Amino acid sequence: MEFEIQRLINLFSMFNWKSAVEILILWFVIYRIFIFLKGTKAVYLLRGIIILVISFFVFQRLGLHVLSLLLTKFFAFFLILIAIIFQPELRAGLIRLGKRHFFMMEVKQEDIEKTIKEIVTAVANMAKKKIGALIAIKRDIGLKDFIETGLIIDAQITSELIENIFYPFTPLHDGGVVIDGTRIVSAVCLFPITDNPNLEKTLGMRHRAAVGLSENSDALVIVVSEERGTISLAINGQLTRNLSPEDLFTILKGQLRSEE
Repeated sequence: MEFEIQRLINLFSMFNWKSAVEILILWFVIYRIFIFLKGTKAVYLLRGIIILVISFFVFQRLGLHVLSLLLTKFFAFFLILIAIIFQPELRAGLIRLGKRHFFMMEVKQEDIEKTIKEIVTAVANMAKKKIGALIAIKRDIGLKDFIETGLIIDAQITSELIENIFYPFTPLHDGGVVIDGTRIVSAVCLFPITDNPNLEKTLGMRHRAAVGLSENSDALVIVVSEERGTISLAINGQLTRNLSPEDLFTILKGQLRSEE
Protein backbone atom coordinates (compact mmCIF):
# COMPACT_ATOMS: atom_id res chain seq x y z
CA MET A 1 0.00 0.00 0.00
CA GLU A 2 2.78 2.39 0.90
CA PHE A 3 4.51 1.48 -2.35
CA GLU A 4 1.40 2.38 -4.37
CA ILE A 5 1.03 5.68 -2.54
CA GLN A 6 4.66 6.49 -3.21
CA ARG A 7 4.17 5.74 -6.91
CA LEU A 8 1.21 8.12 -7.05
CA ILE A 9 3.23 10.82 -5.29
CA ASN A 10 6.08 10.37 -7.78
CA LEU A 11 3.61 10.53 -10.67
CA PHE A 12 2.05 13.77 -9.47
CA SER A 13 5.46 15.28 -8.78
CA MET A 14 6.43 14.65 -12.40
CA PHE A 15 3.26 16.38 -13.62
CA ASN A 16 4.21 20.02 -13.08
CA TRP A 17 2.95 23.20 -14.73
CA LYS A 18 5.37 22.76 -17.65
CA SER A 19 3.78 19.44 -18.52
CA ALA A 20 0.32 21.05 -18.39
CA VAL A 21 1.46 23.82 -20.75
CA GLU A 22 2.97 21.30 -23.15
CA ILE A 23 -0.26 19.27 -23.21
CA LEU A 24 -2.35 22.39 -23.85
CA ILE A 25 -0.07 23.52 -26.67
CA LEU A 26 -0.10 20.06 -28.26
CA TRP A 27 -3.89 19.89 -27.97
CA PHE A 28 -4.27 23.35 -29.55
CA VAL A 29 -1.94 22.48 -32.45
CA ILE A 30 -3.79 19.22 -33.19
CA TYR A 31 -7.14 21.03 -32.95
CA ARG A 32 -6.01 23.75 -35.39
CA ILE A 33 -4.73 21.12 -37.82
CA PHE A 34 -8.13 19.41 -37.81
CA ILE A 35 -9.92 22.75 -38.33
CA PHE A 36 -7.56 23.70 -41.17
CA LEU A 37 -7.97 20.34 -42.95
CA LYS A 38 -11.75 20.28 -42.57
CA GLY A 39 -13.42 20.53 -45.97
CA THR A 40 -10.21 19.99 -47.98
CA LYS A 41 -8.81 17.00 -49.83
CA ALA A 42 -6.10 16.83 -47.17
CA VAL A 43 -8.66 15.15 -44.90
CA TYR A 44 -8.05 11.96 -46.87
CA LEU A 45 -4.32 12.38 -46.24
CA LEU A 46 -4.98 12.56 -42.50
CA ARG A 47 -7.06 9.39 -42.66
CA GLY A 48 -4.26 7.64 -44.51
CA ILE A 49 -1.69 8.70 -41.91
CA ILE A 50 -3.91 7.44 -39.08
CA ILE A 51 -4.33 4.08 -40.83
CA LEU A 52 -0.55 3.78 -41.35
CA VAL A 53 0.21 4.63 -37.71
CA ILE A 54 -2.35 2.11 -36.42
CA SER A 55 -0.97 -0.52 -38.79
CA PHE A 56 2.57 0.17 -37.56
CA PHE A 57 1.63 -0.42 -33.91
CA VAL A 58 -0.40 -3.52 -34.81
CA PHE A 59 2.55 -4.99 -36.73
CA GLN A 60 4.88 -4.29 -33.80
CA ARG A 61 2.42 -5.79 -31.33
CA LEU A 62 2.11 -8.96 -33.40
CA GLY A 63 5.86 -9.24 -33.84
CA LEU A 64 5.75 -8.76 -37.62
CA HIS A 65 9.20 -7.20 -37.81
CA VAL A 66 9.57 -7.25 -41.60
CA LEU A 67 6.30 -5.36 -42.14
CA SER A 68 7.20 -2.92 -39.34
CA LEU A 69 10.57 -2.24 -40.98
CA LEU A 70 8.99 -1.72 -44.41
CA LEU A 71 6.42 0.65 -42.95
CA THR A 72 9.15 2.63 -41.16
CA LYS A 73 11.06 3.04 -44.43
CA PHE A 74 7.87 4.02 -46.23
CA PHE A 75 7.18 6.87 -43.79
CA ALA A 76 10.31 8.74 -44.92
CA PHE A 77 9.24 8.47 -48.56
CA PHE A 78 5.66 9.34 -47.59
CA LEU A 79 6.76 12.71 -46.14
CA ILE A 80 8.25 13.66 -49.52
CA LEU A 81 5.00 12.69 -51.26
CA ILE A 82 3.04 14.88 -48.83
CA ALA A 83 5.22 17.91 -49.64
CA ILE A 84 4.71 17.39 -53.38
CA ILE A 85 1.05 16.39 -53.59
CA PHE A 86 -0.29 18.75 -50.93
CA GLN A 87 1.95 21.73 -51.69
CA PRO A 88 -1.04 24.16 -52.10
CA GLU A 89 -2.49 23.18 -48.71
CA LEU A 90 0.89 23.45 -46.99
CA ARG A 91 1.52 26.85 -48.56
CA ALA A 92 -1.92 28.09 -47.53
CA GLY A 93 -1.32 26.86 -43.99
CA LEU A 94 2.00 28.70 -43.69
CA ILE A 95 0.42 31.86 -45.07
CA ARG A 96 -2.37 31.70 -42.49
CA LEU A 97 0.18 31.61 -39.68
CA GLY A 98 1.02 35.24 -40.33
CA LYS A 99 -2.39 36.47 -41.36
CA ARG A 100 -3.83 39.74 -40.16
CA HIS A 101 -7.43 40.78 -40.46
CA PHE A 102 -8.47 42.36 -43.76
CA PHE A 103 -10.30 45.46 -42.57
CA MET A 104 -7.96 47.25 -40.18
CA MET A 105 -9.02 49.18 -37.11
CA GLU A 106 -8.94 52.50 -38.98
CA VAL A 107 -11.80 51.35 -41.26
CA LYS A 108 -15.05 51.88 -39.40
CA GLN A 109 -17.86 49.34 -39.36
CA GLU A 110 -20.24 51.76 -41.07
CA ASP A 111 -17.71 52.30 -43.87
CA ILE A 112 -17.44 48.55 -44.37
CA GLU A 113 -21.21 48.15 -44.59
CA LYS A 114 -21.51 51.09 -46.97
CA THR A 115 -18.84 49.56 -49.21
CA ILE A 116 -20.59 46.18 -49.19
CA LYS A 117 -23.92 47.84 -50.07
CA GLU A 118 -22.33 49.58 -53.06
CA ILE A 119 -20.82 46.30 -54.28
CA VAL A 120 -24.04 44.32 -53.81
CA THR A 121 -26.14 47.03 -55.49
CA ALA A 122 -23.87 46.98 -58.54
CA VAL A 123 -23.84 43.17 -58.64
CA ALA A 124 -27.64 42.97 -58.35
CA ASN A 125 -28.12 45.49 -61.16
CA MET A 126 -25.65 43.70 -63.43
CA ALA A 127 -27.29 40.34 -62.69
CA LYS A 128 -30.69 41.73 -63.76
CA LYS A 129 -29.19 43.03 -67.00
CA LYS A 130 -27.07 39.87 -67.51
CA ILE A 131 -23.83 41.82 -67.58
CA GLY A 132 -20.85 39.62 -66.77
CA ALA A 133 -18.57 40.72 -63.93
CA LEU A 134 -15.61 39.47 -61.91
CA ILE A 135 -14.81 41.27 -58.63
CA ALA A 136 -12.10 40.31 -56.12
CA ILE A 137 -12.19 41.74 -52.60
CA LYS A 138 -8.76 41.66 -50.98
CA ARG A 139 -8.45 40.49 -47.41
CA ASP A 140 -5.18 39.58 -45.62
CA ILE A 141 -3.11 38.20 -48.48
CA GLY A 142 -1.83 40.81 -50.92
CA LEU A 143 -2.93 40.73 -54.57
CA LYS A 144 -0.09 42.85 -55.96
CA ASP A 145 0.87 40.35 -58.67
CA PHE A 146 -2.69 40.34 -60.02
CA ILE A 147 -3.24 44.09 -59.57
CA GLU A 148 -0.19 44.80 -61.73
CA THR A 149 -1.68 42.84 -64.64
CA GLY A 150 -4.48 45.39 -64.92
CA LEU A 151 -5.03 49.13 -65.10
CA ILE A 152 -4.65 51.08 -61.85
CA ILE A 153 -7.80 53.08 -61.00
CA ASP A 154 -7.56 53.84 -57.25
CA ALA A 155 -11.06 55.31 -56.94
CA GLN A 156 -13.69 55.38 -54.21
CA ILE A 157 -16.18 52.55 -54.57
CA THR A 158 -19.60 53.39 -55.97
CA SER A 159 -22.11 51.08 -57.58
CA GLU A 160 -22.24 53.32 -60.66
CA LEU A 161 -18.48 53.08 -61.19
CA ILE A 162 -18.50 49.28 -60.88
CA GLU A 163 -21.36 49.02 -63.39
CA ASN A 164 -19.61 51.36 -65.83
CA ILE A 165 -16.42 49.30 -65.66
CA PHE A 166 -18.23 46.09 -66.67
CA TYR A 167 -20.60 47.65 -69.21
CA PRO A 168 -20.28 45.60 -72.43
CA PHE A 169 -17.85 46.74 -75.14
CA THR A 170 -16.17 49.34 -72.94
CA PRO A 171 -12.33 49.20 -72.67
CA LEU A 172 -12.43 47.92 -69.05
CA HIS A 173 -15.22 45.34 -69.17
CA ASP A 174 -12.93 42.34 -69.69
CA GLY A 175 -10.93 40.85 -66.84
CA GLY A 176 -11.40 41.33 -63.11
CA VAL A 177 -11.63 44.23 -60.67
CA VAL A 178 -9.66 44.27 -57.42
CA ILE A 179 -11.12 46.04 -54.37
CA ASP A 180 -9.00 46.88 -51.33
CA GLY A 181 -10.82 48.33 -48.34
CA THR A 182 -13.13 51.07 -49.61
CA ARG A 183 -11.39 51.64 -52.95
CA ILE A 184 -11.33 50.08 -56.40
CA VAL A 185 -7.63 49.52 -56.94
CA SER A 186 -7.40 48.06 -60.42
CA ALA A 187 -9.47 46.80 -63.37
CA VAL A 188 -8.88 44.54 -66.38
CA CYS A 189 -6.85 42.23 -64.11
CA LEU A 190 -5.89 38.68 -65.06
CA PHE A 191 -6.71 36.03 -62.45
CA PRO A 192 -5.29 32.47 -62.45
CA ILE A 193 -7.54 29.75 -63.87
CA THR A 194 -8.25 26.82 -61.58
CA ASP A 195 -7.36 23.29 -62.61
CA ASN A 196 -9.89 21.76 -60.22
CA PRO A 197 -11.34 18.75 -62.09
CA ASN A 198 -14.43 18.64 -59.85
CA LEU A 199 -15.93 21.86 -61.19
CA GLU A 200 -18.84 21.60 -63.58
CA LYS A 201 -17.76 21.52 -67.22
CA THR A 202 -20.40 24.13 -68.07
CA LEU A 203 -18.71 26.83 -65.98
CA GLY A 204 -17.11 29.61 -67.99
CA MET A 205 -13.74 31.32 -67.66
CA ARG A 206 -15.00 33.95 -65.20
CA HIS A 207 -16.08 31.29 -62.71
CA ARG A 208 -12.86 29.32 -63.17
CA ALA A 209 -10.80 32.48 -62.70
CA ALA A 210 -12.76 33.30 -59.54
CA VAL A 211 -12.06 29.86 -58.08
CA GLY A 212 -8.43 30.06 -59.20
CA LEU A 213 -7.83 33.36 -57.41
CA SER A 214 -9.58 32.12 -54.26
CA GLU A 215 -7.27 29.08 -54.29
CA ASN A 216 -4.18 31.29 -54.48
CA SER A 217 -5.30 33.87 -51.90
CA ASP A 218 -7.94 34.51 -49.24
CA ALA A 219 -9.78 37.00 -51.47
CA LEU A 220 -13.56 36.92 -51.82
CA VAL A 221 -14.33 36.70 -55.54
CA ILE A 222 -17.77 37.59 -56.90
CA VAL A 223 -18.94 36.43 -60.32
CA VAL A 224 -21.94 37.57 -62.34
CA SER A 225 -22.86 35.28 -65.22
CA GLU A 226 -23.71 37.10 -68.43
CA GLU A 227 -25.55 34.02 -69.74
CA ARG A 228 -27.79 33.26 -66.77
CA GLY A 229 -27.64 36.47 -64.75
CA THR A 230 -26.74 34.49 -61.62
CA ILE A 231 -24.48 35.57 -58.77
CA SER A 232 -21.71 33.33 -57.42
CA LEU A 233 -19.05 33.72 -54.74
CA ALA A 234 -15.70 31.92 -54.49
CA ILE A 235 -14.00 31.53 -51.09
CA ASN A 236 -10.95 29.35 -50.43
CA GLY A 237 -11.44 27.40 -53.65
CA GLN A 238 -15.15 26.73 -52.99
CA LEU A 239 -17.75 28.20 -55.35
CA THR A 240 -21.24 29.02 -54.06
CA ARG A 241 -23.70 29.66 -56.89
CA ASN A 242 -27.17 31.15 -57.38
CA LEU A 243 -26.93 33.63 -54.53
CA SER A 244 -29.52 36.34 -54.04
CA PRO A 245 -28.29 39.90 -53.40
CA GLU A 246 -29.45 39.51 -49.79
CA ASP A 247 -27.44 36.30 -49.39
CA LEU A 248 -24.38 37.96 -50.90
CA PHE A 249 -24.67 40.92 -48.54
CA THR A 250 -24.97 38.65 -45.50
CA ILE A 251 -21.95 36.55 -46.48
CA LEU A 252 -19.76 39.54 -47.31
CA LYS A 253 -20.72 41.28 -44.08
CA GLY A 254 -19.82 38.17 -42.11
CA GLN A 255 -16.50 37.69 -43.91
CA LEU A 256 -15.45 41.34 -43.81
CA ARG A 257 -16.68 42.42 -40.39
CA SER A 258 -14.16 44.54 -38.55
CA GLU A 259 -12.67 43.50 -35.23
CA GLU A 260 -13.84 45.85 -32.54
